[in-house]
Amino acid sequence: MLLEVKNLKTYYQVDDIVVKALDGVSFKLQKGDNLGLVGESGCGKTTAAKSINRILPPNGGIVDGQVMFKGRDLVPLTNNQMNKVRWKEISMVTQSAMNALDPVYKIGDQITEAIHTHENMSNKAAMKRAEELFAMVGLEKKRLYDFPHQLSGGMKQRVVIAMALALSPDLIIADEPTTALDVVVQDGILKQFVDLQSQIQSSIILVTHDISVVAEICQRVAVMYAGKIMEQGTTREIFKGAYHPYTLGLLNAYPTLEAAKGNIISIPGSPPDLAKDITGCRFMERCPFRTEKCNEEPQPVEVEPDHQVLCHYPEKFKTFREETKKPSTWQNTAAAKTTTKKERTEEEIVGEKAALEIEGLKKYFPIKQSFFGGEKTILRAVDGVSFSVKEREILGLAGESGSGKSTIGELLANLQSTTSGRILYLGKETELRKKKHDKEFRRNFQVVFQDPYETLNPRFTVLNTIMEPLVIHKIGDSYEDRLERVKSALSLAELTPPENFLSRFPHQLSGGQRQRVALARAIVLEPKFIIADEPVSMLDVSIRAGVLNLLKRMRDELGASLIYISHDLATIRYICNRTAILYLGRIMEIGETEKVIAEAAHPYTQMLLAAVPIPDPDTDRERVDPRGEIPDPIDMPNGCRFHPRCPKAFARCGWEGKDLLSLLEKPGNEEVLSNFKEEVSELKIEGLDLLVKMEWKGESRWGELQKTLENFMNDYNPTMVEALNEIKVEENSLRLSFPQKEDPQIKKIDSEHEVACYLF
Repeated sequence: MLLEVKNLKTYYQVDDIVVKALDGVSFKLQKGDNLGLVGESGCGKTTAAKSINRILPPNGGIVDGQVMFKGRDLVPLTNNQMNKVRWKEISMVTQSAMNALDPVYKIGDQITEAIHTHENMSNKAAMKRAEELFAMVGLEKKRLYDFPHQLSGGMKQRVVIAMALALSPDLIIADEPTTALDVVVQDGILKQFVDLQSQIQSSIILVTHDISVVAEICQRVAVMYAGKIMEQGTTREIFKGAYHPYTLGLLNAYPTLEAAKGNIISIPGSPPDLAKDITGCRFMERCPFRTEKCNEEPQPVEVEPDHQVLCHYPEKFKTFREETKKPSTWQNTAAAKTTTKKERTEEEIVGEKAALEIEGLKKYFPIKQSFFGGEKTILRAVDGVSFSVKEREILGLAGESGSGKSTIGELLANLQSTTSGRILYLGKETELRKKKHDKEFRRNFQVVFQDPYETLNPRFTVLNTIMEPLVIHKIGDSYEDRLERVKSALSLAELTPPENFLSRFPHQLSGGQRQRVALARAIVLEPKFIIADEPVSMLDVSIRAGVLNLLKRMRDELGASLIYISHDLATIRYICNRTAILYLGRIMEIGETEKVIAEAAHPYTQMLLAAVPIPDPDTDRERVDPRGEIPDPIDMPNGCRFHPRCPKAFARCGWEGKDLLSLLEKPGNEEVLSNFKEEVSELKIEGLDLLVKMEWKGESRWGELQKTLENFMNDYNPTMVEALNEIKVEENSLRLSFPQKEDPQIKKIDSEHEVACYLF
């Protein structure tokens, strides 16, 4: 047995209040197995992870229980003793990679520091180990000399994973390692994570609310709620034969691509306040099967070998499994009856008139190459985007991080100025509006940002935050009237009873609660247009459907139009009438959401769909081959901007020397030119061409080099060889020349479906 947690209790002291974050948690983990800790925000998952590694904040502490790791109890160890365990035997991948990296240290120095702390190793050997780790996680070794801000989100997450693997620990605790990443990057990182774990024979505790990831990489699952484990067992038992109503609610609430075609389950209410004494079953206020007996605290029951459930009625599992699939079942709970929630309309009426029109929208950022001056380059964040949004329509913008989705949202909300193009709101250009009209525009055009913690004033209470827009726009006849409007907005955002939240500050709320406060602030003005930028990416599956339904209600009850920005295609399918797929600042595909998802035409859309994880442990999904990450928008690819990653790319799509160079520099391809390492002095890009500079060794060596490169390109994609203009020797260089190609323009493939691809 690698790890055994016994009756663990961890409490926090907040002013004079004791918060019982963990109140008697027990589970086991065999060596080589992976355990998924799942549940809503505030249920104790992260506290459990930090308790095992003993990295609790100063106001937190373990008050009872044991953490038996390899036969030794970690609870009584001093901090110095634990320092010998951390990283060496137990490492941790934290939720926010940027916060885990020191912004003033180069990446390589941070990795070698962890190695030097536990191993007597020279700087050269430590850096060599760091290079090996980077090759394992798919990063170029030159990135070791970069600072954190020079890396993308996916790259930073790979760095943190590399650090966690540096000393080949027996246990890796990964706390929401892919929450803020898009599905393609997440898919690649998880694949590498599992492959690397198998190489060093370690175990993983995966802390997450994404149950599909758990289904794909974990052997066991523990479902946490309000500081206790509601159910635990093998992954297959939990996903195929769950007993507890809460577990069943989580599974049914997960927005899969298939389930998104109908109604998604939402568990009304929120977990109980752990600062108060809780009697009886902790889930009973939200449970549709509550009885008088639930006022008594249940004891764990072993329903099958090594499968435990904390419920008074495990024998009713057949009824529970059938009834929890119905949305109406969850409206019979005590928590549901305290809200003003209405069912969403069956038929969604979209207006004919355009609320918003965008024509040729561009946003370029000039960037200096050097602090001391030098030539400016241009970052093309948005590069010629056109679309419209009708009244009462919800348009989805999907794509990877760096595709330009959020920048478009900021341009539409007039938070940034455009480089060129037109934005017409109700027929009027937004950037030409006079100051006296700004308040009217701001009242009717609201934005919900991705990270609510960065957009909520930390010095404002919830009441101040939501009332401030009412004061600015002089809405409400009195303080009491405004207070009622605030309460109504909180109730609409399902923060009930609202009185419990009015005096709280942002740091006193969970991530999901903060996002609901941000939503309440946006809707309190009853706007006519809402831009929702990743509004549910940081929320639990149990409340995602509630927030999505809330956005639909804004459309239905306020007559508002919405732009919904997300990389989650399941939620896009559920909420959006039409969807635009963005890549490097351009629209690759746009049309009715059902057509875009069910009849995806562009290879990029197909790649996004293939990367969506499936919450079924019996499904062996073939992971997508992303062929690298989204390119740098400063140096746009030739021709179609997706061609370097496209499995269907052909000669017309725009192959260039840069593509060949990036392939040669990719970890694992070092051996391609190994026979010429004595002669090749430099690989250089000139325009679209690649120059291979060599020391002269005889005419036959040029022919050998040409054949080697042609074979390598042919193995990757034969059309790369077809795309070559010519290969010729120039002085001491071999020039591989490629032609200039145009970016494909978007064209109709039917009346409601357009795509920008040479395949069409």
